[in-house]
Amino acid sequence: MIAPLRILMVAAVLAPVIQAAPPGFVMWSSSELEQRDAALSARVGEDHSARETLTDYGYPAGVWRFRFIHRDADGFPEIHEDGLDVVFVKSGEATLLVGGEMLNRTGVRGTGIAGGTRYALGPGDIMHIPANTPHRYLVPEGGHITYVLVRVPAFVGEAVLLADAPVLEFEPPGFAMWRSSELEQRDAALSTRVGPDHSSRETLADYGNPAGAHRFRFIYRDADGIPEIHDDIIDVVFVKSGQGTLLVGGEMLNRTGGRGTGIAGGVRYALGPGDMIHIPAGTPHSYLVPEGGHITYVLVRVPAFVRETG
Repeated sequence: MIAPLRILMVAAVLAPVIQAAPPGFVMWSSSELEQRDAALSARVGEDHSARETLTDYGYPAGVWRFRFIHRDADGFPEIHEDGLDVVFVKSGEATLLVGGEMLNRTGVRGTGIAGGTRYALGPGDIMHIPANTPHRYLVPEGGHITYVLVRVPAFVGEAVLLADAPVLEFEPPGFAMWRSSELEQRDAALSTRVGPDHSSRETLADYGNPAGAHRFRFIYRDADGIPEIHDDIIDVVFVKSGQGTLLVGGEMLNRTGGRGTGIAGGVRYALGPGDMIHIPAGTPHSYLVPEGGHITYVLVRVPAFVRETG
């Protein structure tokens, strides 16, 4: 089990006894990531980078873990056959070179990339780098970039796209990127089409996992969400705007499928822009929004993985 690195705020819960955070749940607030960013910048090594593992769920080949990485010069070209990268840029600016052909590959690294496409990166940008895709972070002289890297096992199987799957027009195929400015525009658009359930949403990308995992969604809420639970799906959440509270853990009441009428017990965490959350599979949770407020977040759904033992 992985205990949370830091409980940033725990409000009074519905049950009379305060519970510990559910196993596997972790939250990093924007302010905590800023402090970690400053600490990383003070210990940059000879390769012009510094990094720390935020949490690691113990899977082979280094997949299914969260890392925080600071670079003040170009990174090595890299490629990962078994894992895809979900990236949240925290600070600084850089260029991502992605796709093309890896030159002089040895293991996961090479000496360069021939061809490929370049994307400018800045704070609040979110990316999906598919498995087996050459990529490299290029940092301007005197600059830096810091980002959270979530490495996830690659989807293997026959793709089954859901009806709301958008057509992506990025290069190379499978790559996707949403700039912070674009997400702000999408946020504003979502706020104008809130439905009777006090939410609106759109699918940013869907990579065809039949269980509805391996997909990115952008969700806006202006009132409390219905309590939910997902037996086979992990939620990775990046909060974009607004304020709210996440009620997580405890016991789902009157469950029907992936929903219920309430949660008994659980722990409450205050949410704000720039916060990042990992909600493990099989964990009741609900987003609570103050009257007159809202919260908007990018939800990355990935399959729940069973760790092999023995």
